[in-house]
Amino acid sequence: MHANRHIYFLLLSSWLLSLTGCIGGKTPPSQFYLLEPINTSAGSVSAVAAKPLIALGPVKIPPYVDRPQIVTASAKNAYRLSEINRWAESLDDNISRVLAQNLMLLAPVDTVLVNASNRARQAQLRVAVNILEFHVNPEGQAGLTVQWQIFRGEELQLNRQVSYHTPASTTDYSIMVAALNDCLNRMSRELAASLLQVLENGK
Repeated sequence: MHANRHIYFLLLSSWLLSLTGCIGGKTPPSQFYLLEPINTSAGSVSAVAAKPLIALGPVKIPPYVDRPQIVTASAKNAYRLSEINRWAESLDDNISRVLAQNLMLLAPVDTVLVNASNRARQAQLRVAVNILEFHVNPEGQAGLTVQWQIFRGEELQLNRQVSYHTPASTTDYSIMVAALNDCLNRMSRELAASLLQVLENGK
């Protein structure tokens, strides 16, 4: 009887150890992603001697995506945070930098961030950007809903709210990020066109 009990405890210990190994197995390495500016080979503006100065900011993002983990919608009113797939830097900083670079590539302007340079006070126009949605939905569609405002001094020149959607994936985060990047680049093109319109109207 004692021997049987000993064998039982040995088997139980082995099973618990194997279970612990399954539960606490090796965690996959984290993947880090960045949004990138428009590829310059896609076309850029020609050189201009004196470029108008544009101040960009603030660029606001909604709190639900203001975190290192990439956020996706898993169902209606439900969202999932990926602990493995993360942004390589603060998302609002990443978006601000990409927008600034895109505007200089797409329009004959110089762009500075309002919180990074004293030159912003000398800007002819200021652009405020408020991102309302920025995620991939349960159907695998990347979406960006954004409002932008263009000011000349304290006077509002243009106020727009638009949405963009690009096919993505529900499982592949590299495809998700690329699709979100595409939405941001499409928004950059429209914003650049709006800036040129306001600059032309102010002549």
